[in-house]
Amino acid sequence: MAATLFINAHLLDPDQGLDEIGQLRVEEGKIAAIGRHLPVCGAEVVDLRGQLLTPGWIDIHTHVFTSVGDFCLPADEVGIRSGVTTVVDAGTSGTLTFPAFCETVVSTAQTRAYAFIDPSLLYIATSDFIAHRLRLAVDPKNQDLDRARAVIEAHREVVVGLKARPTLRPGETESPTLTSALILGEEYHLPIMIHLGRFPMDEVLDPSDLLDRLRPGDIVTHTYQPRFGLFDAEGSLLPAARRALERGVLLDVGHSGSDFSFNTARLGFEQGIRPHTLSTDLNVFNTEIVVDLATTMSKFLALGMTLPEVIRAVTGNAARAIQKSDQLGSLQVGREADLTVAELVQEEAELVDGRGGTLPVSQLLKVRGVCRAGQFQKIDQTPYAFPNSEVRQLAWVGAEIVNEEIP
Repeated sequence: MAATLFINAHLLDPDQGLDEIGQLRVEEGKIAAIGRHLPVCGAEVVDLRGQLLTPGWIDIHTHVFTSVGDFCLPADEVGIRSGVTTVVDAGTSGTLTFPAFCETVVSTAQTRAYAFIDPSLLYIATSDFIAHRLRLAVDPKNQDLDRARAVIEAHREVVVGLKARPTLRPGETESPTLTSALILGEEYHLPIMIHLGRFPMDEVLDPSDLLDRLRPGDIVTHTYQPRFGLFDAEGSLLPAARRALERGVLLDVGHSGSDFSFNTARLGFEQGIRPHTLSTDLNVFNTEIVVDLATTMSKFLALGMTLPEVIRAVTGNAARAIQKSDQLGSLQVGREADLTVAELVQEEAELVDGRGGTLPVSQLLKVRGVCRAGQFQKIDQTPYAFPNSEVRQLAWVGAEIVNEEIP
């Protein structure tokens, strides 16, 4: 593998305290050296003048299991093509289909892929939400802890946590999926990613009851969900949410479409509630709203986060959230060369939140290149194209289901 020397780069790694113009050399797929004046010695030289060179970005909430259902997007569209070197599939697969996820996504994508596995035997992500309409998530017969244990143990390098949608059967107060996730998370020392909010066909555990069950390191996604979330009807942070944060529960954006509101984010920022991680929740419904991780990062720059805070949220913080900080999330000599090249462009634009909110911005983060395991490629970003018109039509039908509660 040929060596690569990146020169004139704005090296930005908040975890390392690195924020300077410098050079980085890649050899044999690994970071070989970082400094001011590194030897060329046969390396391909890539001039990054005016551009950022950061640890490879990590999107901890995506949906990329395209081989089952029609809800997901290809891992490399969400990942490498968008400047993201690592994606985490957030509960698209239950235990019965997880070997297929490993065979068709983990083993074939150029992007590194992990998963928060749904502990249910069967979870299928489709544009008509059939798993929710059939109430699979609330059926105790859809839980099998022994089967889940076997799958986790067989795929321990891929499973980075459990995904739980705290759905209830009418009249009951326990969520089968959440119960399974709590048991397995404790046994395997894995975080649980909790879905805040609900589908219209579901009943869910009260957010305060849910938050009081979470442990340090567990992750709340859809932090700025405007309904059934962290805030009461007046916009104040729930006491249970404050207690959860004090215990060490992490907050993830999980942008999606209707699960994010600029107004809720502003209310949160006013109360000191900032996300630990930024993620997209990209799926077939929301590509035109979310676009990519860089666009989500641009929104949070405009909302008041600094550039180092935004970068840390998709690098060091994201790596810690999935317990991979010994491998990912920082520029360290000897580590695999997963890098993202981006540019902060001064450009007027109006971004949207999926709930009718707009946000004028004067600068945008734009991806210019990516290096995955030492292989560098420039990126000429174009909007994601749906695979075919049929899937696009299904997405609109599903979006009506998801959004039917929006005022």
